[in-house]
Amino acid sequence: MAIVATTSLDYMIEDLRFYLGDVTVPYRYADTHLRHGLVMACKALMKKWRNRYSINASYVTSRSPTADFYELAPPIIERADETAFILQASIIIKTAEVQDTSWDIASWRDDEIAYSNIAGGGALKQSLNNDIAALEEFLRRRLFGSARQSLPGFRLPLNIREGFQ
Repeated sequence: MAIVATTSLDYMIEDLRFYLGDVTVPYRYADTHLRHGLVMACKALMKKWRNRYSINASYVTSRSPTADFYELAPPIIERADETAFILQASIIIKTAEVQDTSWDIASWRDDEIAYSNIAGGGALKQSLNNDIAALEEFLRRRLFGSARQSLPGFRLPLNIREGFQ
């Protein structure tokens, strides 16, 4: 099932296509499949972001009135948040591709010819794991600020008042 109706996320299709490495015509992924990935990404990120963005049945994305945003709409999705949508959509698309190609991964050999595409399956899985790690890192930094920041009163060297000698 692919979403054929235009959505408010369509402007990110070309960025997603570029991120997936689908840059030569004829394209590997149809626009409808990339659009579906972006819609599913919005739905998947709703819970992680405490409904910062929501999408309705007509595929119209809206901002939460209780969330803080640094930029005014439009676009609905803040530019700083577009990376999370691209990464999540990539994860969804690559997961489907891993599931689809898992039955095609094989290795065989006879006396003259040997064939193996196991390394290709491993590369796709590694690419998927890299996207998952990048999304987790992005969300951690975006939601909780800098990754390296000392707490007030706990700068090295620790002093005696704090209980350390």
